[in-house]
Amino acid sequence: MKRPAKKKVSKAKAKTQVSPLQTAVKAVESIKKQIATQKKNYATIVSRVEKAKARVAVKPTAAAKNGLVAARKQASESRKQASALRDGLRSAKVELKNAQIKQKLLAAEAAAKAAVLKAEARLQAAQDADLAAAVKRFEKRWLKARAKATSKKMKLAEKRAALKVKAAEKAIVAKLKAEAKKSAPKATAKKAAKKVVEKKPAVKKAAAKKASVKKKAVVKKAVAKKAVAKKTAAKKAPAKKKAVAKKAVAKKAAAKKAPAKKKAVAKKAAAKKTAVKKSTC
Repeated sequence: MKRPAKKKVSKAKAKTQVSPLQTAVKAVESIKKQIATQKKNYATIVSRVEKAKARVAVKPTAAAKNGLVAARKQASESRKQASALRDGLRSAKVELKNAQIKQKLLAAEAAAKAAVLKAEARLQAAQDADLAAAVKRFEKRWLKARAKATSKKMKLAEKRAALKVKAAEKAIVAKLKAEAKKSAPKATAKKAAKKVVEKKPAVKKAAAKKASVKKKAVVKKAVAKKAVAKKTAAKKAPAKKKAVAKKAVAKKAAAKKAPAKKKAVAKKAAAKKTAVKKSTC
């Protein structure tokens, strides 16, 4: 079995992005270098022109004249190059200024974005903190209200459970009573008789109460009758006083005769006792 060949992973080099400002700075620097070299070349050309003029002045030959024309031609071309380089330097400087302005704008935008992000982070943190506090407050209120509701529900459930327990107890007690009645009917009859006997004193008490009430009414009527009788008696008092006086006289006479009667009774009693003793002997 051949091993599969490893795939070569091409590592792409990360290219550093060059900003427009950097390119503008490089362009200005390169143009300045070109101008410096052009100045040196122009200086050499100018010296050649001066030498060619001196030759023509010493010996105005055709070769000297041609050398002067060539030197002047090089000098004019060098001046044209210098003017072109100066124009290029001016345009490069303008581009550099534009790049600097753009860079400042980008920096300002980046700073503004950073400030916005910072403010957003700060506001988000404050929002999260406020939300957490609000959630806690709401949770506290909700838990309090829910606790009240659950306590009410628990009380109702407890009441229902207690009622169910009572109902079950009642049913069990009823079943036990029914079974007890079936197993021991005589005992229940005795208990019923005891209950009847216990009820009778209560009935007697009620009857006694009714009788006492009736007696009180009768007594009240009798008192009223006596009061009426007293009033009538007060009217008949003079006639009665005379009769009472006669009765008092009769009583005194009877009192005088009473000792003699008592003696006679005592004698009869003594005679009876003696007769009884004799009979017993």
